[in-house]
Amino acid sequence: MSEFILLIFSAALVNNIIVLGIIGTDPALAFMRRMDVATGLCLTMLVLLPLVSVSGYLLDHWILVPLQLEYFQLLVFVSTVILITLLLKHYGHRINKKLDARINVFLPFAGINTTVLGTMLLNQELSITFLKSLAFGIGSALGFSFVLLLMTAAVERLQVADVPIPFRGLPIVLITLAMISMAFMGFSGLINQ
Repeated sequence: MSEFILLIFSAALVNNIIVLGIIGTDPALAFMRRMDVATGLCLTMLVLLPLVSVSGYLLDHWILVPLQLEYFQLLVFVSTVILITLLLKHYGHRINKKLDARINVFLPFAGINTTVLGTMLLNQELSITFLKSLAFGIGSALGFSFVLLLMTAAVERLQVADVPIPFRGLPIVLITLAMISMAFMGFSGLINQ
């Protein structure tokens, strides 16, 4: 159980997919203008990434590897992401109506999100067990959400700050993301791999 929690913590902070892997930077930059939009995307990722990670593990270890079809991995993973996104969109209201109303808006975008596919591919590259795959999905979702909410809060503060004209807009956002990345580098070495 402690290894499960350590893997979640490691994926969220030490090996954050946005900061260290540069996976998901585009959606983070696109959705950081308003806190309610960022929160909706975070909820979507918290639901979608664990499901996709576990599905990718099961497909890879039960179908692709035994049948020696590893070269279809990318095609199968993209299809899986789209299928899970559609299933959540159509059947999510049966699980929780309030949550479905919040994440239903972001599910089409999440289906083509680089974070989701990148997490699946990283998960298979690590070649870990089923529970570790689930922990990696949860940790990646938490890490994505944490960085997205940090960036959104920083951008909201920068909108009212006195930023020099050449740095307004995307330049100051990229500088802020670089500073957050350096702060996350402080977590390196915290957990021995």
